[in-house]
Amino acid sequence: MDRKEIFEWLRYAEDHPAEYDKKKLSGLSGERIIMLLRTFARGVVNNDNVYLEVGVYQGFTLLSVAQSVPEYEVFGIDNFAYFDRQGKNLQIIRERQADLNIKNVRLLNEDYEDALGNLRKHIGERKVSLYFIDGPHDYRSQLMCLLLIKPFLSDNAVIIVDDSNYRHVRQANRDFLYTHPEFKMIFQIYTDAHPSNLEGEERKKAENGWWNGINIMIRDSSNQFDPFYPPTLRDRTLFENEHNIHTIRYPEAVRKYAGIASTFAGLARLKFKKELTGKYNSLNTFSDNLNYERYNPSFNSILRTPPGR
Repeated sequence: MDRKEIFEWLRYAEDHPAEYDKKKLSGLSGERIIMLLRTFARGVVNNDNVYLEVGVYQGFTLLSVAQSVPEYEVFGIDNFAYFDRQGKNLQIIRERQADLNIKNVRLLNEDYEDALGNLRKHIGERKVSLYFIDGPHDYRSQLMCLLLIKPFLSDNAVIIVDDSNYRHVRQANRDFLYTHPEFKMIFQIYTDAHPSNLEGEERKKAENGWWNGINIMIRDSSNQFDPFYPPTLRDRTLFENEHNIHTIRYPEAVRKYAGIASTFAGLARLKFKKELTGKYNSLNTFSDNLNYERYNPSFNSILRTPPGR
């Protein structure tokens, strides 16, 4: 798997939104992300190297990948602790599997830390060659999803991080890349906001495209790629303020009552800055007006000019 082949896979996914039966499959993802996962799965998944994702929800991405490599097992981790108030998501996945006659899915109904900590018992001596992270999006969980998978990755494993619009997800990705130089980011793309905060054509564009942004990394065993990082804030005040939140009397109330957080004791110590204040009531990503290159600079040797946006 060399740079040219990887580049061709990326461009193919950009140019070909996935087609699928929308009556049988749906979920929170963009059509180009689905095509990206299918394309890479066909290239790197085999008897010795598996596909794994964290955050299955109702099976849109997992089942889409399973359809693209029906001869190989694909694995998904989810304990259905979020976005499942009625407790029906697991049933929905099983019904979709049966309806689509998909038999190569292995679902690990566990917390991601437990599942990744004991992954060997599930995949045996196989390695993970394609890893899709779409689980908890807090900074720590994002970083832990990257750290815990390391012993199980193949030499040229591809990691695709969904919802990279979020500033804290980008920060976790950057921190991982900076401290693990054997991994390189090869592609990044963002939308102006979370799709839930978009309407009309902008919402449709996200659904047809990259949903809530992605970062793609590779375990660069042969050192093919340059260091390349997602855009983040140099000012770390936002993350430093986590200490103040954890040490107040009712830290959990901050999440539940974020709209009136200033009424809680201890929050007066927080430093609020205008550039850290979101424009929406929730799901702020701070991904509008980002200054970034889409492709790793090493791809520029394949084409004389950088790929256009």
